[in-house]
Amino acid sequence: MKKGFVLISTLALILILSFLVLVLSRTIYTDTLKTNIYSTSIEKRIELINTEKILIDTFISNSDRLRNVEFAEGELNFIINTKIPDLLIELNDLSTCFNLNSLVKPFRNIYVKNELVGERFKNFLKINEIDRNKHREFLDRLYDSLDTDSLPEPFGAEDLFYIANENLSLSPDQPYLHKSQIKNLSLLTDNEIFQIYPNICALPHNELQFNINGLNEQNYLVLLAMSPNLSFNDIEKLIINRPPQGYISFANVINLSGISEDRIDSSLLIYKPEYLQINYTFDLEGQFFHFYSVISLKTRNNNLIHRSTSL
Repeated sequence: MKKGFVLISTLALILILSFLVLVLSRTIYTDTLKTNIYSTSIEKRIELINTEKILIDTFISNSDRLRNVEFAEGELNFIINTKIPDLLIELNDLSTCFNLNSLVKPFRNIYVKNELVGERFKNFLKINEIDRNKHREFLDRLYDSLDTDSLPEPFGAEDLFYIANENLSLSPDQPYLHKSQIKNLSLLTDNEIFQIYPNICALPHNELQFNINGLNEQNYLVLLAMSPNLSFNDIEKLIINRPPQGYISFANVINLSGISEDRIDSSLLIYKPEYLQINYTFDLEGQFFHFYSVISLKTRNNNLIHRSTSL
């Protein structure tokens, strides 16, 4: 009886050890496979970064094609897929968002608040149904966060009450590098930040402009905030009557859309993107890797604004 028990125990131990070996072998194989895929993704990314300059030069040389970003994106992916079938590229027009850095303007050797843009930003908050009791304080915090003068706003990020609060972030006193810095002001709720976040940006200049050819149902609130005399009906006309190749001038916009020219400020409009976010997606054996680059199309040199650092 004892020998039989020992035999059964030995067999059970062998079975358990065999199972552990199988699990470990499978884990090692899986980890090795993942490591190989990850290494390949790094190689692909390096290759793409090395050839991205050619892609940017192509955009600049054919900038008129970017009047319709969706069409340009489709053409680009059609060409790329014949060479690199596991790569998908998406283009995001960054000339249709509210540029936070336009809330300040250069004055001599410093940045001071731009009150005209500030009024437009308050329109933006109102249209997005942000609590009106927060508009003044939020704008003052933004001014103090972005300007480089030594004059604190009444409810800003440089007044004594704000500075004395250890839970609040110190003011950077310079234009933003990324729109996520707006979260450091710690005034809006998460839901309110979520409401405005898709339509704000931090571009490396202090201008407020809108690419009329990028107008759509996701970003029209930005244009309404910039030109408060526009109506929802005007927005609909601008989208419906836009030709496939896009508007080419302010006169073209007025003639084709039928809206009154005194409803929209022509100085705010541009007709093709000046900044793009290029989103790359690699499909490597079912594993997806994502990264992006933000580029300027205003010059052929020093185009890169920033690039994601993770996959």
